[in-house]
Amino acid sequence: MVDTLEMGGTERMSINIAKVMADQGFESHLVVSRRSGGMSSKVPREINLHFLEKKNSFDFGAFMRLLKLVRKFRPQIFHAHSTSVFWAIGIKILSGKFQLVWHDHFGLSDQLDQYPRKEMVPLSKWIDKVITVNDKLTSYWRGNLPLKPEQIITLKNFPFLILPKTTKNTKFTFLHLANFRAQKNHFNLIQAVALLKERRKDFEVVMVGEIVEKELYESILNRIKEENLSDFILVKGPSLQVEDYLACCHAGILSSDSEGLPVALLEYGLAALPVICTQVGDCDKVISSDQYGYLIPPSDAPSLADAMEKLLGSSDHGEEKGRALKQKIEVEYGSAAFFSAYSSFVSAV
Repeated sequence: MVDTLEMGGTERMSINIAKVMADQGFESHLVVSRRSGGMSSKVPREINLHFLEKKNSFDFGAFMRLLKLVRKFRPQIFHAHSTSVFWAIGIKILSGKFQLVWHDHFGLSDQLDQYPRKEMVPLSKWIDKVITVNDKLTSYWRGNLPLKPEQIITLKNFPFLILPKTTKNTKFTFLHLANFRAQKNHFNLIQAVALLKERRKDFEVVMVGEIVEKELYESILNRIKEENLSDFILVKGPSLQVEDYLACCHAGILSSDSEGLPVALLEYGLAALPVICTQVGDCDKVISSDQYGYLIPPSDAPSLADAMEKLLGSSDHGEEKGRALKQKIEVEYGSAAFFSAYSSFVSAV
């Protein structure tokens, strides 16, 4: 019998959790909706990997392949990440001899009034437990879903990272690790770079992430050209070698308008990078003081530029923040802390 089956919408966390389960001795299966070629190549060998080859939300053939997997392996716990929960509910209706745990990674937790997701209320009768990435989502669902409060909890995202041995870039490099979608507000960072280049020339920004919104991506490229920032901002797009960027860059940036608990922020910490991020979601719980980095208001390019200049002006000071953040991430956001809290949660009646 399979102990856990992971159906990922949010790839990094799906892989990380599946790996933790395998490391703890559980038979762990990871189901990938689409064979995108992305993070699936990073899945460790101890995880059983399956591809549904899903073409769209109504791909009946892919749904039946998932149903066949469940009936074959009979998981005790089915983890559904983000919108994968809709298919998981369908599977539970047809073959429901498992505990369904929904992981809500909703990135717009600061805008829940605009995105109430009311469809989850009637659907929640088939959901056994809910894990969210921050307290705002937990409070929201406890107030809206007809589940017991103890069936909905916050469990912190956690990173898994193995850095290659390499040297830092010659020029001070800020890494912006964020998918190209509106909430990540790349334009705020572009504006900050335009302001900073009037004061300093000894830096560059590397943008790495999946191209989720193609028109937005094209607009970002055009804005960089319009502002004559091509020598300061390098757009790399999607990459399977994120670890390489984390190893060779000097600092991490997140300029988002809204977040849950971004895994990129935790990865910056594991890489011992000093961090600048906007005060959204649970970012202030990670960067809880200036000891760990700089928190700035969202959509505030002058504040972002000022924080970038502070790190440029004192590399030793930045490295000290990076080391402190790495220690905090390892203690508070490691896989051991996640598994301990998770085990208590899923075993509770």
